[in-house]
Amino acid sequence: MISVHPSTKGLIFDLDGTLADTMGMHIESWIEAGHEFGVEITAGMINTNAGIPTRPLIALLNQQYDWEINPEKFEELKDDSYHRIKQSNGIIQPVKPVMELLHNHKNALPMAVGTGSIKSDALMAVKELGIDKIIKGLVTADDVECPKPHPETFLACADIIGIEPRYCQVYEDSPKGVEAALAGGMMVTNILTGAFHQPV
Repeated sequence: MISVHPSTKGLIFDLDGTLADTMGMHIESWIEAGHEFGVEITAGMINTNAGIPTRPLIALLNQQYDWEINPEKFEELKDDSYHRIKQSNGIIQPVKPVMELLHNHKNALPMAVGTGSIKSDALMAVKELGIDKIIKGLVTADDVECPKPHPETFLACADIIGIEPRYCQVYEDSPKGVEAALAGGMMVTNILTGAFHQPV
């Protein structure tokens, strides 16, 4: 069950797969871009590493699979592919249970979004979801030096909403995102399993 813990004073949301039903499009764009570079990228690779921005993830996959893909060129091609796929799919749809939770608490708790997406894609998504005027801030891959699973993204969100990390509750759909929230000393709910975690 997706809920808000009684001690929570601020909410932080991941974007893709948590608020926005976009993971399928992102995975498709990863696979397409991989084909262009002559490598096989699977949905499992992306789901396992969800939350890590494109360039750092390609660098990681280069190491794991002995590829020699230029991360910047791959990101450009992958983003072009994503925009083409999105255009054919239409406006971004919400993940309804999480969006309902957000709207139910929008007047009670400050909120921010922390994502591994680049800023242009993230801004487009929050606008299409209609939450750009509700959230207090948006932290993207372009805003941090250390992406998830490092806690910098979520710590920056906590700073924006002015809430101590221990009183922030993060909503995530990926193992890397859950890891990042716990590393930042925050409560976190995995929206796919309903599992609630508190930092040790």
